[in-house]
Amino acid sequence: MKIFSNFDTNRKQEAYQEAIDKFWEDRVLLLKKSGLFFIEKVFLPVFSWTLLLALLLYGFFIVGSSRGVIWYFIVAIFGIAYLIVISPNIKYYLDYKMDFSLVTPMFLTRYNQSGFFKRDIKSSSVKNIKTISIQKDSFWYNLFDNGDLIFLSEWDRADQGEITLHYIYDPEEKRKQITHIMRP
Repeated sequence: MKIFSNFDTNRKQEAYQEAIDKFWEDRVLLLKKSGLFFIEKVFLPVFSWTLLLALLLYGFFIVGSSRGVIWYFIVAIFGIAYLIVISPNIKYYLDYKMDFSLVTPMFLTRYNQSGFFKRDIKSSSVKNIKTISIQKDSFWYNLFDNGDLIFLSEWDRADQGEITLHYIYDPEEKRKQITHIMRP
């Protein structure tokens, strides 16, 4: 669904298909955030805040004997506060659904959706990538086989010497696939 020119929910599939058409399926890898990211950053916080709001409103409903205009005012205040509190989680949901990276024999391309009106696409030449490291530094990363893929490159733009992709499922296997794709 394309809402704005920078907000296209089909962009991931379109970019992946374009890369397959150009390099063949075995020479293209799509990297996206794992389910652990969704659980940690979206589901658990939104579920917790929703449960807290429901309990508070239920408490006010039970305590309040007359549910007139004040009740509607309390519900409105809590509703607005709820939307403010979960707004970062909405951004994380956009990251989960719309951020991805493509590895091809020529480029590592990262797509980053930063809201409804901003999308960044950055490409780094595969020739400039010197090492690929894996960092698993948390209990949850190890428990759910997630990690950060860290690409060290040189002779690239000044701000892209280290490229980190967070919350990648089975990073060891992904690193093997990436090195296979990068081989000439």
